[in-house]
Amino acid sequence: MNPLRFHHFLSVGAFLLFLINLSAAAQETRHLTLAESIEIAKQNNLSIQMAEQNLKTAETQVRTARAGLLPRMTANGNYTYFKDIQKSVIQADGGFGFPMPGGENNEMPTPSTDSEADLIELEFGAHHNLQGTLSLTQPIFAWGRYYYGYQAAKLNYQAAQQDVNAAYNQLRLDVSEAFHGALIAEEFVRVAQQNVRLIEMQLGIAETSFQAGSATGFDVLRAKVQLANAKSQLVHAENAAVTATDAYKTVLNIPLAEDISVKGTLDIPEKQQLPNFNLNTLIEQAIKNRPEVRRTGFSENAARKQVDVAKTRRLPDLGFFTNYQISQNERLTQMNRIWSLGFQINIPIFDGFATSAAVQHSESVLKQAQLGGAQVKTSVEFEVRNAYLNLISAQTRIEVQREAVTQAQESVRMANLQFQNGIITTVALTDTQLALAQAEVNRLQAYHDYVVGLARLEKAIGETLQ
Repeated sequence: MNPLRFHHFLSVGAFLLFLINLSAAAQETRHLTLAESIEIAKQNNLSIQMAEQNLKTAETQVRTARAGLLPRMTANGNYTYFKDIQKSVIQADGGFGFPMPGGENNEMPTPSTDSEADLIELEFGAHHNLQGTLSLTQPIFAWGRYYYGYQAAKLNYQAAQQDVNAAYNQLRLDVSEAFHGALIAEEFVRVAQQNVRLIEMQLGIAETSFQAGSATGFDVLRAKVQLANAKSQLVHAENAAVTATDAYKTVLNIPLAEDISVKGTLDIPEKQQLPNFNLNTLIEQAIKNRPEVRRTGFSENAARKQVDVAKTRRLPDLGFFTNYQISQNERLTQMNRIWSLGFQINIPIFDGFATSAAVQHSESVLKQAQLGGAQVKTSVEFEVRNAYLNLISAQTRIEVQREAVTQAQESVRMANLQFQNGIITTVALTDTQLALAQAEVNRLQAYHDYVVGLARLEKAIGETLQ
């Protein structure tokens, strides 16, 4: 073979091998832990992004309200060009149409028609006119109107911060539920596969016994039916696992086509106990720590400030102003400069009952905030109680199911030996196998409920349990 052609084929083969390895690496399954899942969700979750945008909006409202406390300065200028300038004619001896000295007040001079020299034509104004003004205004006393508005904006900003914290708490719970939902679905697939293997073993024993004459065709037929049912349950479990994984990807806001799997376990150490907390203590911690409760407090205080703002609208306010004006045109030898300052008082007399309506509206908003706060506290207390009781129930079921699984495994072992020796029928063997599968499912469900229940309790009280 031509050496050049050989090297060419070798280079092409190496390049194709590189592309295959690159494609395989790109399609490699990514295994995520719970902590990694939470971090990905924080970056991608739309609810978090919306809460953060609301926080930015509240921050801009604080800056807007603070502007009312500061001086306001404006500058404007204009340029005007007059093509034609206004003109006027006056008599040289009589000034601008006023009586001559010593004449009667009601006697106006009569222009002479004999000579145009007695008349003077004057132009008033200029062709090019330039003017600029700089103004400054500062509220001095408005009964706290602007300060109350600024305080209300700050309180609303703090409320928005609590919304972000609440969104993060809810996201951690959602991710935990989706993560462990996918994890238990995979475990259910494992249990279904184990059940299929056991029934296949049973079918093999039944066929061997039938050939030896120690079993009937009914035993073989029943084992085949049981195997078909087990395979059907396996397909159902596999589909449920795919659905649970898709739900997990949706919470993380990642493409459903991406190959992702969860990395973790539902096993709980036997000596792990529920933290020794009193239920009333947990409720007190929740009222103190939950962002939703703290948010209602900030919102209520902000509503009070808005009531104060509305009430000041019926009171007079005092302000300071100053202006500096310059003007110039081609007829002036020196630019005109005018500076003025003063105080302004505004006294509301009648506004069509707008102030009364604004006060009533603000008081209604305050009442709604108070009622909302009471409702949130009630909901938080119920959430803590429910999560705590469910966690205790899950812990109790874990202890029971550990023993149940051990007993079911021993029952299956003994039943297989008895079935091989012809002591029991396939019905009895099938019952023991079904009991083992159900015990495994119940054990996994208890573990899942405990882990998720712990996450729900932590979310309910607003902090991590130690």
